[in-house]
Amino acid sequence: MLRAARSSAALAAVLLLAGGCFGGSGGGSSSGVSHARFVAQARAVCATYQKRIALLEGATTLPQVARQGRRAIALEAAELKRLRALTPPDADRAAFGHLLDSLQAGIGTAQDLVTAADADNTAKVASDAATLRAQLAATNRLAQPFQLALCAS
Repeated sequence: MLRAARSSAALAAVLLLAGGCFGGSGGGSSSGVSHARFVAQARAVCATYQKRIALLEGATTLPQVARQGRRAIALEAAELKRLRALTPPDADRAAFGHLLDSLQAGIGTAQDLVTAADADNTAKVASDAATLRAQLAATNRLAQPFQLALCAS
């Protein structure tokens, strides 16, 4: 029972990563794009991604957590790539870069969590899940200027 609870918590953390502020399709923006237009583009990316992440199923065992975690990470990595393809206005460039770097760090932690789940290491899964939750909170704070924290599920 405790193992299932930890597994569910771990999956929730992985899904928070994937279901966070980011994802989907979007095109590049021109260097002269306004902040409002850029935010609209990034939110469109988010909206598309929310539809995709909603299709992931829950998990109650560590092997299921690992499998669903890999799916969530693959989706998130693809979405991060699309967000990196956007060109923010000059005034937003540094802040948006920090946001994307924070998201990349979360993906790394999620990968560690999946590795721990594959190894049936419940203590490491729980530790990584806690780290991931903290990273996601930081990422969502960085997302606020872009109105992307509202996309978090």
